[in-house]
Amino acid sequence: MTENNPNNKSLSIRVCTNGLSFCSYTPLAERPFEYKVYDIQPTISLAANLRNALLNDPMLKEEYQRVNVLITTPHFTTVPVAFFKLNDAQLYYEAAFPKDKPLHISYNVLRRSGISIVFGLDKNVYQLIHDDFPRARFYASASTLIEFFGEKSMIGANKKMYCYLHEKEMTLYAFDNGKMLFVNTFLVKAITDIQYYILNIWQQLGFDQTEDALYIVGDTMAKRKELVDKIQNFIGNVSLIDRREDFRNEITEGDANIPYDLQTLLVCGF
Repeated sequence: MTENNPNNKSLSIRVCTNGLSFCSYTPLAERPFEYKVYDIQPTISLAANLRNALLNDPMLKEEYQRVNVLITTPHFTTVPVAFFKLNDAQLYYEAAFPKDKPLHISYNVLRRSGISIVFGLDKNVYQLIHDDFPRARFYASASTLIEFFGEKSMIGANKKMYCYLHEKEMTLYAFDNGKMLFVNTFLVKAITDIQYYILNIWQQLGFDQTEDALYIVGDTMAKRKELVDKIQNFIGNVSLIDRREDFRNEITEGDANIPYDLQTLLVCGF
């Protein structure tokens, strides 16, 4: 994304479980970002909601030089780049999620991290976006955050775990000096659920309670500070991520209204 090119207008569409949001970026405008959450009608499918949005939302009817689609989903799997074969993407996905209904399978190759992310999305959702934006690029939320957190994890010699709270889910990322050790998404209802998964994975990975670090960031969970207080009984080095600090030199400037994973997509240069 080239900030000083006034014609380089872009659109990002974020698709999550039963949710849609849109973010347009217009360089040199007084307010370069416009972000909105689409008001979902719960009685119809996500694809039907998307169809209505594409037909009626003014933001989606403008012309864009680039369109990115961020899929925030727990249905993704990782494959080392050395073993990844494009023609086998469907097989990788079906091996990880054998009970899933037929989906459109996409993938992102993260050469810096040495892995590929294979993920699924509703075929109708994919086709609707592809019909209106044929050159749209699709990314998994996990892809953008692996690249972003992987780079951050190279600062310092200790191992690091990142907990991203979003919608009714949490995704855990663990790294050792840039090398990804673990990534998975869990459904959570309460702080006790989050605490359980963090401590369980921390123990499984053999992280040190005093030397290694846990970072927490979220678009949801107003009680994040309460979570930190509880976790600090077991892990000494726990911090809340300040997105304004993470993105202070980037085009989003850590806007609190834009989901964290979407901001990483906007600044990571995919």
